[in-house]
Amino acid sequence: MTTHSTAPMERQRITVVTISGHRQRGVEDSADFRSWNALADRLGHAWCIWAGPHLECDRGSMHVVRHPRRPGPQSLLWVAGSVRLGVRLARAAARRGETVVLNGAEPWGWLAAWTVSLVVRRPWLMDVHGDYLGLPVASLGRWRKAVLERSVVAFARRASERRVVAQSMADALSRRGIPSALVPPRLQPVWEDPPVRTVLPLAGTGVSLLAVGRLVPSKGYDILLTALATLLETVPTARLRIVGDGPEKARLVALAERLGLADKVTFLGARDIDEVRKEYARADLFVISSRDEGLPRTLLEAASAAVPVVATRVGGIPAAVSDWPGVVLVPPDAGALAEGLRQAVAIPPRPEDLAEVRGKVLAAHAFSVNIEDLGRLYRRVTARAPRLP
Repeated sequence: MTTHSTAPMERQRITVVTISGHRQRGVEDSADFRSWNALADRLGHAWCIWAGPHLECDRGSMHVVRHPRRPGPQSLLWVAGSVRLGVRLARAAARRGETVVLNGAEPWGWLAAWTVSLVVRRPWLMDVHGDYLGLPVASLGRWRKAVLERSVVAFARRASERRVVAQSMADALSRRGIPSALVPPRLQPVWEDPPVRTVLPLAGTGVSLLAVGRLVPSKGYDILLTALATLLETVPTARLRIVGDGPEKARLVALAERLGLADKVTFLGARDIDEVRKEYARADLFVISSRDEGLPRTLLEAASAAVPVVATRVGGIPAAVSDWPGVVLVPPDAGALAEGLRQAVAIPPRPEDLAEVRGKVLAAHAFSVNIEDLGRLYRRVTARAPRLP
């Protein structure tokens, strides 16, 4: 009698063909690069077909092919090209005797990965990073919101497995009868060491606020600027620094000027990880003013840097921070955000509270923990799939 075990499956070489419609910056290294390189090393091989400026690179077990994606219906051209390349890569891996799984991230990546999976008859994992089913109309408009919600549900029903990054997203799918696997965002290894501070948060003479993220409507920077104008009435030393770039920059700069904040707000643009860590090291409060979120990685970074947080009560944030001291949650409106900031300034968290939160974040979101969880998820997807020629 033959005894079967899971050991062969653990040693099985898996090739992941991952397709993401998220438009990346023109860099040859990023958090995604480092994460996929580590995941590819664990599984076997990864081909990454991503949107963004032209780039092709070989990192051993990981290959990246990146081509521009134009917004709107023109994205279909990017999808068509990604499907052609994805089919070719998946078939080549299958001929080598490797187990193949497709991965799709962001709506256009879902479409491409699903199409490739139909052609090559291999399973696909749907990555859901945004709280799309909880988006307020203000973020997208009524028509776009309806289309996006229907797209999420349609692709989720067709995926072999769904990975979400926040409990709120898992609950939203569950209410529609769609199961999912919760694997939250990861911190890069650099965050295992906290940024070096010279002064504890809120222990100096001024109040330095920090926000990090793309300048897009969903991040609610207009809410933050309006809240700052109100906060200055009672906390005149408050200043805001914003790390990030995006299509809303000109509008936000103009809004800051109209509110009389031109000398109170600094738009820093995009920054690399070392510069971002320096910003956390000088910040008194980290602010998330989003109208919608999954579970923002910046929240985890701020907590791991032992910076107090004031955030909007949206998406996956409330469930994630339910037992975190030093975090103030408010509704996504300017008045509530200003009051939350005042409260945080008036009653600073204790250093030991910030240290406790840092420990919780590293325990749940450390790089090695997350990559191990993702590896198990991919192996589970392939184990469920039929063995096809």
